[in-house]
Amino acid sequence: MEEIVRNLANKIGLNLSYDKEKIDVIAYGLTAIVQMLMIFLIVSVIGIFFNTWFESFIIFILVGLLRKSTGGAHNATFMGCLIYSIFFISIMALLSRYLANDCLVIFYAVFSGIIFVWALYITYKKVPVDSPNKPISKKTTIKRLRRNSFLTLVLYAISTAILFVFSDINIRYVSFALSISISVLWQTFMLTDIGDRFIKIIDCKMVDF
Repeated sequence: MEEIVRNLANKIGLNLSYDKEKIDVIAYGLTAIVQMLMIFLIVSVIGIFFNTWFESFIIFILVGLLRKSTGGAHNATFMGCLIYSIFFISIMALLSRYLANDCLVIFYAVFSGIIFVWALYITYKKVPVDSPNKPISKKTTIKRLRRNSFLTLVLYAISTAILFVFSDINIRYVSFALSISISVLWQTFMLTDIGDRFIKIIDCKMVDF
């Protein structure tokens, strides 16, 4: 798939008389777009089949938004990222949807509170988590990413609290609240050394094609 995207980027670059650096930027952008579209489409099909589309959509969007400012561990290959994302988004959506229980709202609310406290701590200690290929050194950029990360987490926490408060209106609100909490839990895990090792293990076991 990466080869197809690269060939397309080369054709676009040649038509526009771009140099290699600009072509690389096009290839990177196209790869990200194709990857996100494929993940969204496949996750949507799975979500419709298991009646977890809303939970899947929440996780897909919220993890992406938080990751934009926090950074974190990522798969080394296109197909690795694709399969990993589809699998874990679907699993987290299923857990959010079918663990929802109006008798456990207080327990889930406390659990979510612990997740957000942990997320804020890890964010304070580690964010932004960059990569060797795209190191972040500018202090202004680091400050902006940290600020955005904290703001995003606060907004997620407020949304989660509101959903729990009004869960007596619709039990599905518990599912949505759990989706937000699990999104934060997973993305925070990706900021840790254990999360980084976990992704590397997946990369070692996965064949790119």
